[in-house]
Amino acid sequence: MEYEIELKLLTNEQAGEIIETKLLSQLNASVTQETQILTNHYFDTPDRTLRHHNIGLRIRGNDLKFEQTLKTAGKSIGGLHQRPEYNVQLDELKDQNINVPNLRLFPLSVWPKTIDVYDLQAKIETLFTTHFERRIYLLKFSSGDIVELVWDLGKVTSGEKSVPICEIELELKKGSTKALFNIAKCIVSLLPTTIGIGSKAALGYNLCDGLLVQKFEPHQQNSPENIQTETETEKFVSFLSSRLQDFQMLSAEIRRHYSEELAANINQVLIILVDDLEFFSRHISCPTINLIHVKLKTLVDDWNLVMQQNDKNSIYNLLITAQTTQLQLDIVQCLVEQPWSSHL
Repeated sequence: MEYEIELKLLTNEQAGEIIETKLLSQLNASVTQETQILTNHYFDTPDRTLRHHNIGLRIRGNDLKFEQTLKTAGKSIGGLHQRPEYNVQLDELKDQNINVPNLRLFPLSVWPKTIDVYDLQAKIETLFTTHFERRIYLLKFSSGDIVELVWDLGKVTSGEKSVPICEIELELKKGSTKALFNIAKCIVSLLPTTIGIGSKAALGYNLCDGLLVQKFEPHQQNSPENIQTETETEKFVSFLSSRLQDFQMLSAEIRRHYSEELAANINQVLIILVDDLEFFSRHISCPTINLIHVKLKTLVDDWNLVMQQNDKNSIYNLLITAQTTQLQLDIVQCLVEQPWSSHL
């Protein structure tokens, strides 16, 4: 089993050139580069057993080499994904089927008790495919941190339908998550980006089954009355993470189809975030939180301005500015590193 720690950025087709001509020279890292052409087949049952359990199952082909992979539910904080991944190399010479996964090749312990593996094996079928060029840059820093940066350009296909893949992934191979955030912030300063909160598998399911529109419902939890204890601080982190997720979900939705209701919902979430951080700052002295609080208030002011203009292009442009994406990265990094811990 591998434990994947990954951050994804959605961007445009100029990313490959920017990485080569501007980004790499700014990172002060040794770089090993490779290009792959990847084809992936994703599997599930007709009633979507795996999707209901937040499990991804695929077979990946690259240069006549094949690998079956199972990704199980992990955790995500504002686009930083941490999840277990199980990989098995397939060999046609050993009569291993490269067209349909053999679920018995995975450890039995990886499956939830609610799944009958033998029944699942009989029902799985190909739902969609992805085909893309992947440029891989293995970055080794003098600090000892190692990060894999990949640039994927291609498409997801289901029947006659397809959608583009145009994304950068940063995976921590060794060291501190700080290295991921430093690289991400450098990328954001060079390219229009948004944080990717969904996987390629999620893209495929949306294409195959139709997009599941999530109705926004404001969280009813109240911030803890006292955040001087570690338990109450954990609750507060959970609240902030949920509200950041709301903002990112609504941002993705409004980029697909604009509505005044969605714009108002985003404004509501931003105001809640500002209020929560102000509450936190009154109880815990933390310069990082204070700076994020200031940046959030600026974003609220900017958002109110574009709402008054009622111009969907202005709203879209604000969501992909470097300042907006940088702010989200700052919040995620803060939630992960918790710089206030020394003040408790």
